[in-house]
Amino acid sequence: MEIFNKDFKQSLRGYDIEEVNKFLDQVIASYEDVLQENEYLKEEIKKLKSGGKKVSQTTGRNAAVKNDDVINDILARLDRLEKIVLR
Repeated sequence: MEIFNKDFKQSLRGYDIEEVNKFLDQVIASYEDVLQENEYLKEEIKKLKSGGKKVSQTTGRNAAVKNDDVINDILARLDRLEKIVLR
């Protein structure tokens, strides 16, 4: 990779070499993290494509019901709070 071995030319009024090197170290570390996460996500996609179709339909329905319950609970709490505040 070009970012791992990038060298900058020195000039009289150029960038601070130490600052550039520190920044490149941060970029490299972040880039490596992104590469690892990308590989992990690719594996997860493969797993989900191979066996997750049946599970995802059931899970999706269950999640929708659970979300409705949460929304209704929040609305009920807001309604109670509104009544308390308006007293």
